[in-house]
Amino acid sequence: MAQDGASSRVAIVADKYLATGFRFTGVASFPVRDAREAAATLERIMLQDKYDVIIITEKLSMALRKERPAILARGKGRPVIAIIPDFEGPTGERVQELHTLVSQSVGADLKFKS
Repeated sequence: MAQDGASSRVAIVADKYLATGFRFTGVASFPVRDAREAAATLERIMLQDKYDVIIITEKLSMALRKERPAILARGKGRPVIAIIPDFEGPTGERVQELHTLVSQSVGADLKFKS
């Protein structure tokens, strides 16, 4: 069950520990146990049209890679989905995905310096 902040326009879908931490800052939290539960939760809260930003973890985002386009299409450009690392840190997969998307949009393979 979600723990809504009084007028929070930001929500997080994450494991119970990360979701609880964000709840303490006033963010509406939706703790989930796995990607299947996360997909159902995302669909449900996107239909509410209540949030401007929904935060999900990088691992959940990667686990939902196939479902994300359909879920996001229901939102019609809103809300913004923000992807953050979890307690284990970034996996690097999101950066690679963004690199691929930007390279496709500009029509050239971009090189990143680290």
